[in-house]
Amino acid sequence: MPLATTKIWPVRDSLRRVVDYAANPDKTEYSGLAQALHYAENDTKTTLQETAQLVSGVYCHPETAWAEMRAVQEQFGKTEGVVAMHAYQSFKPGEVTPEQCHSIGVELARRVWGRRFQVLVATHLNTGCLHNHFVINAVSYVDGKKYEQRRDQYREMRRASDQLCREHALSVIQPPGGKKPRPLYEGEGQTRYEAMRRAIRKALTQTSTERDFARVLRQQGYLWRREEGRKYATLRPLDGGRSVRVYRLGAEYDWPALEQALTKNHLRYGPHFYHLNFNPKYSLKPRPAYHPPARRYRYRGLFTHQKSSLFRLYLYYCYQLGIYPKRPAPRVNWPEINALWRDIDKTLEELRLTSKRGFSTVAEVKAHRETLAGQITALCQERADCARQLRWRKPPPGVVHQRTELTRQITALRKEDAATKRIIEKVEKTAACREEYRRQQERDKPRHQPHDRTQIR
Repeated sequence: MPLATTKIWPVRDSLRRVVDYAANPDKTEYSGLAQALHYAENDTKTTLQETAQLVSGVYCHPETAWAEMRAVQEQFGKTEGVVAMHAYQSFKPGEVTPEQCHSIGVELARRVWGRRFQVLVATHLNTGCLHNHFVINAVSYVDGKKYEQRRDQYREMRRASDQLCREHALSVIQPPGGKKPRPLYEGEGQTRYEAMRRAIRKALTQTSTERDFARVLRQQGYLWRREEGRKYATLRPLDGGRSVRVYRLGAEYDWPALEQALTKNHLRYGPHFYHLNFNPKYSLKPRPAYHPPARRYRYRGLFTHQKSSLFRLYLYYCYQLGIYPKRPAPRVNWPEINALWRDIDKTLEELRLTSKRGFSTVAEVKAHRETLAGQITALCQERADCARQLRWRKPPPGVVHQRTELTRQITALRKEDAATKRIIEKVEKTAACREEYRRQQERDKPRHQPHDRTQIR
């Protein structure tokens, strides 16, 4: 995370039955709220130099946060649905100390939620950048109303976080201006939109009319559409991708701005700006200086120093007739190439899995997938047992490492399961296409009428 960022999402109730092995043998309800609190208060992430834990509570105690929040929900009879909100706040690596990160998180919780909701604040130190986790009780301890999930609430959190970062001279993400959406602002680079922007900028440097503008875009692999009946001008890759309204690329790429740029080129170079770049007659490239020969020979009634004008005229008519320039090499359609390379890693993974397991039929792949499902279920059960042991007062040694190893194994098996699923879908889709092609061949096959062998008597 390069700069200070924030995010918030709801935690929905997940009922589970656990047994209190230590004191209470009765069954209790362990909900999604307790899971979020357990994740935020994980000792391996919040312990600072084995002497202090960066965990604080706003209108609740860190040791009994789940019990206090649950008591508020039961008091107002709102224990179903969204039981908590989970948020985080991260900082640029190396800008803050753990204590400063935690103090900023506590102040943010007080400003945004502290007036109505209980909040648990925990600072995690186990990653490359320090970040705070917030677990907000979904039920207010003041009036019993639930937390309203609105976009302006997240914007309020982001504004407060940015204000605190500026007060402590920390880096924040500057909001974009104009019509450019925030994902485009944060994801500039090798994206589909950025490729379209480069194509438009290149077309503007070579054309002065919309017709030539569309021609240059088509040479780069894009189809330009702007008609009287259409409200927005669009750009679409020739490989069949989705059309994009150009105003989504930014205000400087909307049609009024493009039209203004084309008009400026038209006033400066005229309507043949495209030909000035590619037509030998109008070429802007500097011609070599003419050096007359030492001896002069007649050439059909003209001197040799006039041959260059004839040759230029000859090239011009060859250009008009389509003889020159020669047929160019096929242009690379980069949008199509990028689309092919987009899923190459998945295809290679499927090939490696097929070769490793020795699959020869779809039935073998399906059987292997059923085996994977059983292994994943067993490992998930073991991981749940480890999580249950971590909630004990004195967990057994090595449980954290065992749960991490189980998570790694489950991730690998799920990745292999996803690859087998893609293999089955591709094989079935290919078989369906072949069957449809066979039906079309039979339907289009000419039918010969049998000869009538009935004899007339």
